[in-house]
Amino acid sequence: MGDYEDIARRAWRRTTWIAIGGFVVGAIVGVFLAGGESALRTLLIVVGLGLSIGGLSGAVSLFTIASRLAPSMQWPVRELDRADRRTVRRAVYSGQPIETNGSDVAHRAADWARGAVVTLPVNLGQFLLLYLGIGGAQLPNIINDDPWASSFARIFFGALVLVAIGLSVSFVRNIRGARRYLAVVGSR
Repeated sequence: MGDYEDIARRAWRRTTWIAIGGFVVGAIVGVFLAGGESALRTLLIVVGLGLSIGGLSGAVSLFTIASRLAPSMQWPVRELDRADRRTVRRAVYSGQPIETNGSDVAHRAADWARGAVVTLPVNLGQFLLLYLGIGGAQLPNIINDDPWASSFARIFFGALVLVAIGLSVSFVRNIRGARRYLAVVGSR
């Protein structure tokens, strides 16, 4: 699993710089596109384009790594039937080890939890960066003169924020459950 951890660590370092660079490029483009607008609208254009380009470039960077990390969660359960895969997933996410210690399913659950601890944070980061990229494009339209465009932008942006919060809570809960699972299994 150390190999996957190194891959994820390098990906985070690289993605941080890619997202920052994308934000700066987007902000510079926003400054040129915002000529003649009010100060608030100019700020929203600059920040919105920065978030869009930075978020999307960071999400694409993490996408390549997420596809490389996917086998760490697929291999341990590839030969299990559907019920056993569900048992493994529920046990790991709840942090409750499978009681039949030494069984094949228990070993696979521990391997799957190791993969989840590495892969899920990358997936969460990719998801949040993608939502920043999508939401950033709507940010300048929040104070648009056209009432339909501004209403759509507000509703869309609000929906993105609510979905991002809900799914982030779910991801964090699953990551904590997998870490608890590994802590309990490691102490046996």
